[in-house]
Amino acid sequence: MGSPTIRVATYNLFEGGLDGIGDDRGRVGDSRLREQVELLESLDLDLIGLQEAGWGEDGPELARRVARELRMSYCFVGRSPFYRLDLAVFVRESTAVTVVGAEYLHGPPWVHGLANIEMRVAGHPRPMHFLVGHSAPSSPTMRLAEAEMAAVHRHLDAIYVADFNAAAIGDTPDTTGISALKAARKLDTLPARELAAAGFRDVGADWGDFTPTVGHTNGGLAYRCDRIHTTLPAEWTTDYGVVLDGDKLSDHRAVWAEFRIGGQPYGAY
Repeated sequence: MGSPTIRVATYNLFEGGLDGIGDDRGRVGDSRLREQVELLESLDLDLIGLQEAGWGEDGPELARRVARELRMSYCFVGRSPFYRLDLAVFVRESTAVTVVGAEYLHGPPWVHGLANIEMRVAGHPRPMHFLVGHSAPSSPTMRLAEAEMAAVHRHLDAIYVADFNAAAIGDTPDTTGISALKAARKLDTLPARELAAAGFRDVGADWGDFTPTVGHTNGGLAYRCDRIHTTLPAEWTTDYGVVLDGDKLSDHRAVWAEFRIGGQPYGAY
């Protein structure tokens, strides 16, 4: 078997992809979520991290349905204490990728939580870790603390995806019409710098793609809020993109990357 290729995405659904009241039984409409699932399915993904997957009492059943539609054999939902903005993780297991464990970090400093899915990848000598998070929405202080804690994973072979709720290093968005308070909070790059110092590379920056992932609705602040960071070697990234054709489905855009996992010992990176 050659080096396995893994395709990864992160996507903030915006309120679970659910809108309003659906039918006379009072069920919430899920047509937007169905379109979001179709969008993700078209990307042929192996690992997916979702933010704002707050599906309430129907959460487990809905997560299993989404997993089936995405052809994912593994799903994990991490509950958030903050306005039901839960995290969901999906993995398509195969002969190349197998889930061997999962941890969910919650409580301070995590405003929502951090999922850590441990996997074995065929031909790779070390475990791989898929970290899925959602950083504090309005507190630079908490975001920095979250980045500092996430850095404890720096010695792992990790892919870290999140709605980071703050700018990436080098972002220079237009703040015209944006309140001074919001601009100051969202343009704080200290969390991104903490991750970079710990060895988590920004895949979008490595790839030279600085497409904003938010700000396409209602004249919002356009910047790279949703990102994929990794401790893997830069040359293992074989593709990257930001999905633009789902702009009507969420106030965030899906971000994806493709990695060809080598087999070198850790010391050879």
